[in-house]
Amino acid sequence: MEQLYLEQRLALLEASEAIRNLVGRYATAADQRNDPVLMQALFHPHAQWCANGFGSLQGRDQIVAGLAEIAQQQIVWSLHIMAQPDIQIALDAKTAEARWMLWELSTQAVANCPQAALKDFCLGGFYQCQLSPDQHGVWKFDRVELNLTLHHHYVTGFGRTLAD
Repeated sequence: MEQLYLEQRLALLEASEAIRNLVGRYATAADQRNDPVLMQALFHPHAQWCANGFGSLQGRDQIVAGLAEIAQQQIVWSLHIMAQPDIQIALDAKTAEARWMLWELSTQAVANCPQAALKDFCLGGFYQCQLSPDQHGVWKFDRVELNLTLHHHYVTGFGRTLAD
């Protein structure tokens, strides 16, 4: 009986670590201009993605295409810092919920400016998502929701030096 309990605890710890890694890969993909190849592997086919200010996307193909479009037209550079993950895994390890905070530095194309200027912003908010493993046991997103609570123009800019 005690062995079964230890095996269950180990499975939950492994699932939690897999979800942390998934969140890290999501941030990496976002910082690679929402790289479609990287993003494709993170979502189930039926997934949903939404963020206030950016809209809602249904299905993995629409999510991948929509996020790539955001990177081409709106957020041309970003650095995602994911903090304080709170992961709750069902005891059967077939579903999970996760929440974490976002701190993001970004350069955005400002459409309403007369010269379509690029401006630097600090963004902050909270992610909430539902996840489940695929048929191979790989954890993926079923739903990702971002509630942005801060979108602040950083007037002095980031002072690019290496990747201008």
